[in-house]
Amino acid sequence: MAHQLKISELLQFAPFRQARLICGEEGLSNPVRGVNVIEAPDVTDWLQPGDVLLTNFYSLDRLRPLDAFIEKIAARKLSALIVKTGLFVQEVPEEIVEAARKHRLPVIEIPRSVLYRTIVLCISEHLLSERLGVLERFKEISDHFLSASLANQGAFRILKSLETFIGNPVGLYDEQLQCLAGTTGSSVSLAPPEGHQEGAPYYIQTIATSEADNRICNRYVFSIRVGDEVRLYLTVLELNGELEDVQSIAIESAINALALDFLRQQAVIEVEKQFRFDLIGDLLGGSALPPGELHRRAGLIQWDLRRKHAVVVLGLKASQKLPGSSESKSLERLSQLLADVFDNAHAQIRGSHVVLFWPIGEGREWRTQLERRFAELNALWTRSEERAPLRAGVGELAADVEDLPRSYRQALDAFNIGIRARFEKSLVFFHEIGIYRMLCRLAPQHELREMVPPSLQKLVSIRTRGRADLIETLEAYIACNGNALETSRRLEVHPKTVLYRLDKVRSEAGINLGDAEEMLMVQIGLKILKMDGATEAT
Repeated sequence: MAHQLKISELLQFAPFRQARLICGEEGLSNPVRGVNVIEAPDVTDWLQPGDVLLTNFYSLDRLRPLDAFIEKIAARKLSALIVKTGLFVQEVPEEIVEAARKHRLPVIEIPRSVLYRTIVLCISEHLLSERLGVLERFKEISDHFLSASLANQGAFRILKSLETFIGNPVGLYDEQLQCLAGTTGSSVSLAPPEGHQEGAPYYIQTIATSEADNRICNRYVFSIRVGDEVRLYLTVLELNGELEDVQSIAIESAINALALDFLRQQAVIEVEKQFRFDLIGDLLGGSALPPGELHRRAGLIQWDLRRKHAVVVLGLKASQKLPGSSESKSLERLSQLLADVFDNAHAQIRGSHVVLFWPIGEGREWRTQLERRFAELNALWTRSEERAPLRAGVGELAADVEDLPRSYRQALDAFNIGIRARFEKSLVFFHEIGIYRMLCRLAPQHELREMVPPSLQKLVSIRTRGRADLIETLEAYIACNGNALETSRRLEVHPKTVLYRLDKVRSEAGINLGDAEEMLMVQIGLKILKMDGATEAT
């Protein structure tokens, strides 16, 4: 920390050996920032805070009243008044002394034998030495932080260095005001004060610090810009002492180093993201690269392709998708949540959905584990910003690299068909889509509708309250292989209720429940109508 020359130290210099302090002992700690020799009446117009004024009162008569003169120079934050006696005044006027005492302004008397030039040179040399020390300190600090950035030491090492330089705890927060790193005593939550102008260079908060018995102290919050945007916040807590001007050098250097470190991290993330994107493209597209090369490349991002993987396609229904950049941000958020919920997984945004590669252990219950993780993911997703529930499709387990393209196509089919066929489940496995896969690829929906048997179309067209019950009973009856008792158990109704509904199906729709071929067509027709939404209650 650079030393600031004070009046008490000034009196120890050689030119002041014959000097005498007349008054103003309270101001001996005043800083000395400059020296002025002015005899003109408008002397106050030229003074700067921290100046020492030399005068022999050549214009004494034009300075009257003297108490008003002292009041003016005190208002300019003069550090001391040095009066040469024996030339135009034999002693310091009493009016000057009384007024100076009132303003706690040091008044120093020097004999006429002491040259102004000697005093000016002495003070100027010392101040120049101070400035040179500040510049050397600036270079030392700047070089230190620049070296830390170039050596890739990371944000925490930069923060520790800054704490050493300024002697106070420091912390680093991201643009969401979450603490990224900090030294002891810096982990107080961050929230901008009311009326804070976003993007301002800094603001000051008064907070209670738990590490110091809830002592109240100031915290400086500095914005760190990367490009045109504020991406980070640096906090400095005045726990061990107030910040001084010279410490701003260290703070500014640390801000530059942290911005450079952030840029470096972003560059690494972008390179890794592109590398991951290319690798996943090779894996899903059936790359011509040998498996050994794919394993080597995956190893660079700590991805073990020797393990079995579940391939999952996630996204929203077409009716829930957001336009343009909103959908892109939504998918980015989904990718972040996947990293939190699925350990050791790798995810990639591809088009309007996200592909997840989740390594599976040796156990056979991977589907149950996946369903549990997906439920957790969906809960997090819908809880934040009231988003619509996610949909997902899962392919068959990929045992090796060669199986990944097949598993991805299956997951994509399960995702798309699960939406088109109006599956109630949000997570659809490939083996569950069954005949829907064939139907979706066979013809457009309006052509599939023509394949629905007339008897089933008649049942669907019934405009009564019981239509939904009849359709539900018919579906359950087919699923139970024509067993009415089992159907009643499945629907949790009385067997006579099932028989009554089946009689209504026969009489009102003309469906022959005993004709196996007709029942097959009815079963297919029900699935087609489900895809069209025609079997839903109205």
